[in-house]
Amino acid sequence: MIPGRMSGRQQLIRDAFAAYQGGNFEPLRALFAPDARWVGVPQGPGEEDTPTCHDRGQIVGRLEQHHQNGRRFTLGEMIEQGDRVAAEITIENPRWSGPVRHYKVFAFRPGEDVVVRLNDCIDESYALQVLAA
Repeated sequence: MIPGRMSGRQQLIRDAFAAYQGGNFEPLRALFAPDARWVGVPQGPGEEDTPTCHDRGQIVGRLEQHHQNGRRFTLGEMIEQGDRVAAEITIENPRWSGPVRHYKVFAFRPGEDVVVRLNDCIDESYALQVLAA
């Protein structure tokens, strides 16, 4: 890929989150496979302490709820490796004292432009580990 040029997958992610900002969730629904999983940042030592959505309906439903509660996402740099794209995301929520930055890694089905797994990562270092896994 040419430096400075965005891949088609990166553009799909940007377009879906731009639509989210305006309250349109259809591009996000189209981005995720019906059986996609979203694994959040672990909140404790056990697997049950990790927020997880088990399908597209749960993922989009959670994002709709976030939007209704005032949560907004701003995408920063993206790193693409194979079938995965790590996106730097700044999250703003009116209930928080300030914005929070983390990464989301979108794992695409090989050869397709549909996400089968989304991992939240606390920082770039962790996102790079998920990219390489």
